[in-house]
Amino acid sequence: MVIPCHRIDSSRMKCFVESTSSKDGQSPSDSVMPGRGGFNPLAGCIIATAMRCLVAVLGMVAVSTVSASGQSLTHAGKTLAEWRAGLDSSEQIERLLAVRAIGEMAIAQDLEAEVSVISALEHTDSAVRYWALVAVSKMEQPGIAGVEALERLLMDSAPENRVQAAVALIRSGEKSEALETLEELLKHENRGVRLQAVHAADALGETARPLTDALRDSVEDDFDYVQRVARHALWALGERPCPYRACQ
Repeated sequence: MVIPCHRIDSSRMKCFVESTSSKDGQSPSDSVMPGRGGFNPLAGCIIATAMRCLVAVLGMVAVSTVSASGQSLTHAGKTLAEWRAGLDSSEQIERLLAVRAIGEMAIAQDLEAEVSVISALEHTDSAVRYWALVAVSKMEQPGIAGVEALERLLMDSAPENRVQAAVALIRSGEKSEALETLEELLKHENRGVRLQAVHAADALGETARPLTDALRDSVEDDFDYVQRVARHALWALGERPCPYRACQ
């Protein structure tokens, strides 16, 4: 679920994260937003901000220009070196645009971009780490350095990043500790985090079978959205006759 938490100043084409993200990019407190279901997950704000700003600032240009040899030269009008420089910007939106672009280049198997996005897993801005994690989770193999960084991020200060680190590790074949982390996050005090964890478990399909008992507990969660996703996950695993509340 994406929480609208941005606005775009069309005169300067800049984005401002409102209320859910702190100025230094660190994970916000678990505040309650009226009319937003009572939860405020960090990733929702990151997604809403970065994705909408990519559309506004880049004009929906999300393709790379490639040479005849197939080596990526530019992405959305900038070279990899220029995007890497954006990671050091004092403006968070510039950092987010940069990590998104580098991540897309890495997913397209640009080897230098893969190295860069793995390095971004250590960035001081938790929002940058989040988008680097999203990219790494879609890469075919993050390599030894990537796996080691992901393992460290299972203890990240932002629980949303721990969810993404677990997903990336599971997809790379490192399942045990990552599944344990997801199980812990299914019980997190922040219901927005629980929602992200249960969505991750649902998306993992059969791989999430070790989480069956935890998912059964999530069916009794006090947050209705968590209940719904947990029921769907259990149904997909063959543990419920249907994904609806009426089915037991």
